[in-house]
Amino acid sequence: MKNDTINKTFPIIATLIVIAIIILCAIRILSLNSMTTDTTTNVSQTTNNPTNATTVELDSGTFLAMGTLGHIKIIADNETHAINAMQSARAELNRLDKLISTYRQDSELSKINKFAAIKPVKVSNETFKLLKLSIKFSKLSNGNFDITITPLINLWKKLAKENRLPTKKEIEQAKKYVGYDKIILDDKSQTVRLKTKGTLLNVNAIAKGYIIDYMINATKKIPGVKAALIEIGGEIRAFGKDWIIGIENPFEATEKGNPLQAVKWKIKINNQAVATSGNYRRYVIIKGKQYSHIINPHTAMPADKIPSVTIIAPTTANADALATAVSVLGVKKGLNLIEHIDNTEAFIVTGTKNNIQIYKTKGFDKYLTPN
Repeated sequence: MKNDTINKTFPIIATLIVIAIIILCAIRILSLNSMTTDTTTNVSQTTNNPTNATTVELDSGTFLAMGTLGHIKIIADNETHAINAMQSARAELNRLDKLISTYRQDSELSKINKFAAIKPVKVSNETFKLLKLSIKFSKLSNGNFDITITPLINLWKKLAKENRLPTKKEIEQAKKYVGYDKIILDDKSQTVRLKTKGTLLNVNAIAKGYIIDYMINATKKIPGVKAALIEIGGEIRAFGKDWIIGIENPFEATEKGNPLQAVKWKIKINNQAVATSGNYRRYVIIKGKQYSHIINPHTAMPADKIPSVTIIAPTTANADALATAVSVLGVKKGLNLIEHIDNTEAFIVTGTKNNIQIYKTKGFDKYLTPN
């Protein structure tokens, strides 16, 4: 009887032990996975690099950044250096986003919008440099790039909800608060003043590029880093090797779920930045018609002249700001602007799906590569 009881009990105990072991193993695997963050996934060794030596390539995969998607690739001489570079880049992203985000109430930009019309607002060196750079591009583009555009953006968001076009009175009212000349920067005290109450700053047309530049510089400071590519929302900067970048066909991009399927042209860059602006991914629809999210500061109307413009420049901030400026200026004036800026090229796509028209600056062809 006792032996029968043991015989019946033993399989149950053995089964419980096996289950316990499986659970412990599962917990161990989950624990290891939880330690493997974006900065330690997709590590691979490669010999296809500038030095022809064995290196490690670290790929972050896509991650959320600044209201869009980000992506980082690092090539370094070992995994530790690659991980350090990845972490440094992400740290710069988080640090600067806290300063210049339009969505954070505690950011320096939000403080400017809240108090600068009342009193000078002291800001960090990074924020001050961004505002100075923005004003530089405003002057360079005759005000077609302007970070005081917020009242017009807010107006068009309201119009989209109400499904109607603006009245002349609404446009004139909003335009009263727009103009980069309403920003007063004091270099000595590093403060910002806004001349008009109701003027609000929005740096979205340059912020992603500006932050990417800091991220790239952070990776370069890590010993052993051979090359890197950083992308946020389609704005890209890369160094250390030849990188192939795709340019979408704007007339197909919205029809195909996978952006790679809409890539029609490819360019090769090294130690440069690329930014693309257009009306094919971000827009509002009013009474069945699509309107670009890019607003002309002078007319207060959406900039619908150019479906897509790609800029190649030394820094991502430059490329980002100039892509917006050209979108507003149109083909002729936009190309003329870029032709007069050193080490900068433009690729403009216009026309229709069945009749695509391409306009380029004189030096752009050297970057094009066969598909």
